[in-house]
Amino acid sequence: MRAQFIMQKSTAQMIIAVCLICQSLAVADKDKAAQPLNIDSVQKHNIKLLSEQLNRGWRAFCDAPVDEGVMSLFQGINPSDARLHVMTITNQSVELPIKSISQIKDFDINPERKTLIYVNAFHTADSYFSVQEHLTLLQNSRRDLNVIVVDFAKDVAQLYYAVRHHLSVDGYFVYKLVRALKDAGIALQDITLAGHSVGANIAALGAQLFAKENKQLVGQLLAIDPATMCRTSDIWVKQGVASRVVVLHGEGDVFGVRVPLGHIDIYPNGIGYFPRRKLQPGCESKICSHMYPFVLFMEALIEGVMIPATKCESWAKFRQGDCNFQNTINIGLIYPSNAKGLYFCMTQPNPPFTYMEHGLRYKARRPEKPSEKNQIKY
Repeated sequence: MRAQFIMQKSTAQMIIAVCLICQSLAVADKDKAAQPLNIDSVQKHNIKLLSEQLNRGWRAFCDAPVDEGVMSLFQGINPSDARLHVMTITNQSVELPIKSISQIKDFDINPERKTLIYVNAFHTADSYFSVQEHLTLLQNSRRDLNVIVVDFAKDVAQLYYAVRHHLSVDGYFVYKLVRALKDAGIALQDITLAGHSVGANIAALGAQLFAKENKQLVGQLLAIDPATMCRTSDIWVKQGVASRVVVLHGEGDVFGVRVPLGHIDIYPNGIGYFPRRKLQPGCESKICSHMYPFVLFMEALIEGVMIPATKCESWAKFRQGDCNFQNTINIGLIYPSNAKGLYFCMTQPNPPFTYMEHGLRYKARRPEKPSEKNQIKY
C-alpha cells in the first residue's frame, strides 16, 4: 500500500512538472509573437533566396517562396524604377529615369549612325560576367553607334518582378523608346534591338508592339539566349517581330530556349541544340553557359573580334564537316541579307574566345581545364 502511494505521488509530480514546462513554453511563444516583425530581415531572406534560386533556372526562380508583401515595401521594383543610359556629346554616360524617354532627342543621338538599343533584364553580381560593366564598356568604346541601354534588372528583386509581373509594361517602355527614336529622325532599318535572357523577350515584345501599332518593322532583333521565362506564353522572340531576327543560343535547358526561333540561329559549340552537350567551354554551371553567348557578343562588339559561324543542317552534320562553308557569318551586329537557317561554330574557354576560321571545323573538347587566371566563373 505504501509503495502504491509513493508511485501515485511520483506520477502526480511528473504531471505538475510537464504542465509547468508547457505553461513556460506558451508564455515564451506569446512573447515571441508579440515582438514586431523585422521587415529588413525578411527582405534580406527574400534576396538571398532569389539569388540562390536564380542559379537553378527560371522555374526555380519564378517559384521561389518569397514574401512579395514585404518586397513591395521596398523601392526599386516598380516598372518606373527602370533606367535609361545614354551618352552626351562630351562622351559621358548619363542615367535617366525610364519616364524620360521623351528627352532622348536631347542627347547624343545622331541619325547618321546605326542605333543599338540594348535591353538588360538579367542581374549578375560583380564577377567576370558582370553585365553592367560590359555594357558600360560597350557605350564608351562604340561611339560610332547610338548605344542606348535600358536596364530592367539593376538588382535581383527588380529582375524577379520583371519576369514575374512586369513583362508587358517593360515591353511597352521599349515600344515608346523606338517610337521616340523614330520621331527623332532615326531610320527604322538602322535600329537594332538586342537583349539577353529576359531582356531578349522584353525587346521582342517592344518590337512587336511597335510593328502592330505602326505597321512597320525595326531593322533587327538580336536575342541572346532568350529566357524560357515563367510561362511559355511570355517567350516573344520569333520571326516577324523585326525585319531580321538573330538568336545566339547558349544553354538551352533551364535558362535558354533550345528550339530555333529566328531567321538566323547560332549555336556556339552545339550547346543548346544537342541535348547531350551540357556546358559551354570553361563553364562549370548552367548559368555560366547562359551568360557565355553574352560574353561572345560583347567580345565581338567591344574588342572587334571576329567569331565566325558556318551554316549547317544540324550539329551532327557540323561534326562531320558536311556544311556549306561558303555561307559563313560573324557574330555581331551585321549579317548578310541572304543569311538564314542554323549556324554553328567552335569557341574557346578563355578570352579571346574565337578560334577564327578554325572555329568553323569541329574539334573535340580538350580534357584539361582552362587556366585559373582566365577561367570563366560565375
